[in-house]
Amino acid sequence: MRTSARISFHLLPPLRKESPQTFSRRGQQAKALMADYGHQRSSSKKGPNQKLSGDKCSLLQSSRSNMALNLSEEERAMMGYTSIENPSDAENNNVNNNNVKNEKRVSNEKKSTVQYSNSKGVLAQCLVTGAVLLVATGGGMPIGYSAVLLPQLSEENSTLHVDRETGSWIAAVHSLATPIGSLLSGPFLDAIGRRGCLQLSVIPLCIGWLIIGLSRNVTTILVGRVICGLSVGFLAVPAQVLVGETAYPSLRGFLVVGSFGAYCAGILLVYALGASFNWDIVTFYAIILPIAAFIALCLVPESPVWLIRRKKIDKAKKALLWLRGGDIEQMLAEVELLDTSIKADLAKKPVNTSLTKKISSAMSTIRDPGVLKPLIIINVFNMLQLSSGTYIIVFYAVDMVKDIGNGNIDNYLAAVVTAFIRFIFSIVSCTLLLKMGRRTLGIISALGTSLASLILAGYLIARKEGSSVDVYVLAVCLLFYVGSNTMGLLTLPGLMIGELMPLRARGIGGGCIFFIFNLFLFFLTKYFPLVNDLVGTTGIFALFGIFSLLEAIFIYLALPETKDRTLQEIEEYFQQSNFLWITRTKTKRKSVHVLTKAESNCLIPLSEYK
Repeated sequence: MRTSARISFHLLPPLRKESPQTFSRRGQQAKALMADYGHQRSSSKKGPNQKLSGDKCSLLQSSRSNMALNLSEEERAMMGYTSIENPSDAENNNVNNNNVKNEKRVSNEKKSTVQYSNSKGVLAQCLVTGAVLLVATGGGMPIGYSAVLLPQLSEENSTLHVDRETGSWIAAVHSLATPIGSLLSGPFLDAIGRRGCLQLSVIPLCIGWLIIGLSRNVTTILVGRVICGLSVGFLAVPAQVLVGETAYPSLRGFLVVGSFGAYCAGILLVYALGASFNWDIVTFYAIILPIAAFIALCLVPESPVWLIRRKKIDKAKKALLWLRGGDIEQMLAEVELLDTSIKADLAKKPVNTSLTKKISSAMSTIRDPGVLKPLIIINVFNMLQLSSGTYIIVFYAVDMVKDIGNGNIDNYLAAVVTAFIRFIFSIVSCTLLLKMGRRTLGIISALGTSLASLILAGYLIARKEGSSVDVYVLAVCLLFYVGSNTMGLLTLPGLMIGELMPLRARGIGGGCIFFIFNLFLFFLTKYFPLVNDLVGTTGIFALFGIFSLLEAIFIYLALPETKDRTLQEIEEYFQQSNFLWITRTKTKRKSVHVLTKAESNCLIPLSEYK
């Protein structure tokens, strides 16, 4: 019998001559042990590194030690070993073998990119997110400002009286300017960094608020709204990208969606201020948050991904070490992987000098299936989300509550309550994303929004004039609509940009997504009063319900599940030939089991033998 098996022996003694009878007996013992171990290995099917525990491990180690003390030279040759003349040589050989194994294990660990969290790292990432949340809260205030501005300007005794047509321009012009800011953020995102973009966005936001607050005519209000819109569009992409690039995969959903909770907090804050103060006083209070955000951003590091891309390796290591709670091993592994990935992307990207070639290169990047697929998915999701009324309610909250309640409801109080519900459910969404998949949450949110909208539309048709329960039923339906819509449809788009878009196209892709999003939002906001006059509030909520149902179907068919997936795994999915998630090629995720010292002591490397 000839075998190619290898058994690691510790400190084999010098060879000695034995009688043929002893040789035969020792050989039979070795064969029996090999046969027994081979049977255990084939029956357990655990691969070449057989794990033994308890008594089996002790028995095998004992047998191995006995054989090490008694095997003859011929037996060693039969077992596939060469003779070792000196025990110290054997010890050195074992040390070398262990070093090789350790190097292979470390290599495998790096390739698997297994990430784990520690309390210091989580705290550091929360601090970065907190600074981003301050910016996002400040950016949410201009979004909801028109809801409190227009009712005050439409009053007869207002110093600046506006009609419905002019009011629609005041509400919509913010969305018209926002996509321009989104497009500008793309080049700046790569030029001055994620943190730099957020700091830069604070300046026009403060200027816009000051212009509105000091306005004495409609034109200056429109100019201030345009500047605020540019700022909000400019900060949207960097806010998502910075959090997405600094957070652990397991925390990414929670932290990224937190920025949408901050937008909701900004809307709630401006509603509350508008219910208590005049419209011009509100603008001066709105400047406080952007200034605080600028200071907070000075205290957190830039994205390590951007730093490595700009060849600032030392700063990237310092930033990543802080973000990973002082874990040097993990920091070095991530830096090496990011550096390799970025170099590979840059190698594919030609060095162009002319504007024409740069545009051609950008178009080539967008046409790549790994970029085009997520771009289409996110844009379709956004259009269906906007058509379900997510932002229409925000821009026209006070007027819509007035239409629904027929003057029986305090408009400002109801608007504040809807904003509060939106904020609470944005926090709930952050928590749910730690436990639930993106697809599940999105489908539940879309179906809940559709159900609430259709029930509300049906009740508006069937209700009787003067009924005492109207206010309560309509309030429950409206709050159910706002809560369901916020839980998934409002919060998921920002998360998808950070997760679905590949690194090489995150700047230009994010800019395109927000450009299309805000351009579509402008047309919806501008022409909503016209559509509302044609179909009424009942027809509006019926349309909201239909589009929400279509959104649920689209999520089921096309949106990929990204929970607990690394960004590399998500990029690899989009390289597949399918477009719909339900037609994907299912593959097993690779995982590497890192052995403990106790487990490694019970392992015997054994190659295949006949």
